[in-house]
Amino acid sequence: MRLSDLLGRPVVDADGRRLGEVKDVRLVQDGPYVEGFGQQLRIEGLLVGEGALGTRLGITRANLRGPWPLTALMRRLERRTRYVLWDDVGGHDGHELRLR
Repeated sequence: MRLSDLLGRPVVDADGRRLGEVKDVRLVQDGPYVEGFGQQLRIEGLLVGEGALGTRLGITRANLRGPWPLTALMRRLERRTRYVLWDDVGGHDGHELRLR
């Protein structure tokens, strides 16, 4: 599976309720060593929601200081964004990801 296959894909919980779309993928570089690259990457989790722009840009970090109207707006928009561990993904049917 490629990252482009995940981004924008709908995510539903175990009961079939829609949680939003995959907005970003968090990777960890802790796999087996590959010559010329380093350790392989693995998916740690997904940012799922309706809008995760502020999270992807780092605007919603607690220690970030910036124009307060922008940070306040982004934090408000990000309330429905959630982080889902990759281990919680139960499967996919080619169209959507289903959580356990």
